[in-house]
Amino acid sequence: MKSDLIKELHDVVFKNTIWPNDLLENLTDPDYLSVNFNTYLDGLCAEVKFVDEGKTIRTNYFFDKKQHIQKVEMIEGERTFVLYDRIEEIAKTFNKAKNVFLC
Repeated sequence: MKSDLIKELHDVVFKNTIWPNDLLENLTDPDYLSVNFNTYLDGLCAEVKFVDEGKTIRTNYFFDKKQHIQKVEMIEGERTFVLYDRIEEIAKTFNKAKNVFLC
């Protein structure tokens, strides 16, 4: 149990599940309209537009200067959904580990 939590904490801090180049592969799917990159703070923001059930959806991917994903948000109409937030994931995993190790 403890070793699993240590691995989980390590992965959430250091492992990267998506790279900016991975987003370009989406353009081979006919439902994807565009992938645009802009500088954002010390890193990149990638805006991906695609069509889902007839609606155009925009997804923003925020990367740090090492190109590690930090946050993913999806914008559908006027609504924004956070799909992934590295800081929140680290905090959740740290709290879970803290509860196990300090009990």
